[in-house]
Amino acid sequence: MRIPVWISNRHVHLSPSDCEKLFGKWYELQTLRNISQPGQFAAEEVVTLVWERWQIEKVRVVWPNRKSTQVEISVGDTFVLWITAPIKVSWDTKDLWYIKIIWPAGEIYWPFAIVAQRHLHCTVKEAEEMWIKTGDVVKMHVGGVRWIVFENVAVRARDDYALDFHVDIEEANAAGLKPGDRAELIK
Repeated sequence: MRIPVWISNRHVHLSPSDCEKLFGKWYELQTLRNISQPGQFAAEEVVTLVWERWQIEKVRVVWPNRKSTQVEISVGDTFVLWITAPIKVSWDTKDLWYIKIIWPAGEIYWPFAIVAQRHLHCTVKEAEEMWIKTGDVVKMHVGGVRWIVFENVAVRARDDYALDFHVDIEEANAAGLKPGDRAELIK
């Protein structure tokens, strides 16, 4: 099965209460563009990430809001901010680094800066067809001039997911990937 590759850059998912603290009580995020998963979009709104005197500006907010605020950055961003952000799946919230998120209307401190572990989104039916399930760790092969096998790919299966292999921008650059490329599951 040829699986579409989705490449993400640093971004922030906000809880409803944190979204309100940053943007105001009745503020509605504006759609910049849809992203790979149904019902999700990159918002026009951006925030600044701050740790002590270091910062990264224009970090995109992704909607819909989540139960918990989550900051996803790259390994390179950890050097800019002088923090240690672990590589984790998004639901693993243990041992995280505090970071400040600011916008002109407000600011919040949040202990959730991670480098997102590469992962495969699929429906439960697609997972069954591939003989995998949520929580499994698989390998994905991408071809091309800089072909590579990505190991330690977390499987995330839910009925509301669209099929895609999700890597961050640094991994995509290392493999020479671009939007529209395809990957294959290695069993």
